[in-house]
Formats: sequence, structure tokens, C-alpha cells
Amino acid sequence: MHWDRVGVGIVLGLVAPLLGFFGYAAMYVGAIRPHLDLSFFIHDLFLGTREYQAPVLTLSLFANLALFFTLDRWELYRAMRGVIAATFLYAVVIVLLLYVF
Repeated sequence: MHWDRVGVGIVLGLVAPLLGFFGYAAMYVGAIRPHLDLSFFIHDLFLGTREYQAPVLTLSLFANLALFFTLDRWELYRAMRGVIAATFLYAVVIVLLLYVF
């Protein structure tokens, strides 16, 4: 399969923040608040509290940053464009969460 495609980058750019979300959640319940569990983080903190949704999504986008530089190192420039496009899609969602909803 040819990996240097914009579509591959978009898919990777949409999935990587999900992994970043769970990575941040694991750090939050493991080191920051060890008396809480993952279910609390997802249901009560993220889904239940509107003020934390945009910041948590923003922190989750650091996974796209790592993905972007990994694709740059492998010289997959078209896939990098897809990651940027996916990041802009997440940015639209974050702006909507901050100012509209």
C-alpha cells in the first residue's frame, strides 16, 4: 500500500487525537488524580462538563504534532497535508465548543 496519500493522512490525523485523548486520560487518572478511574474521566469530566471539553481536545491534538513530525521524518509529505487537514477539522470543532455550544 502506498502511504503517501492525503486520505491516509486524514485518517491518521483523525485517529491519532483519539489515542492522544486516552493517553492524556491515562496520565490524568494515573498520576494527576490517582484516586479516580478512566470512566470518571470520560463520562463525568469530559462528557459531563462543558468547560473541559475544548481544553481536553486541544491537549489530545499533541498526538497529531508527533504524527506530523514522524511523517516528515519519513518524507511522506502528502500524508502530512492530510494530518494538517484533520487538525483543522478538530480546530473547527474546538472553536464551536468554545463559542457556539
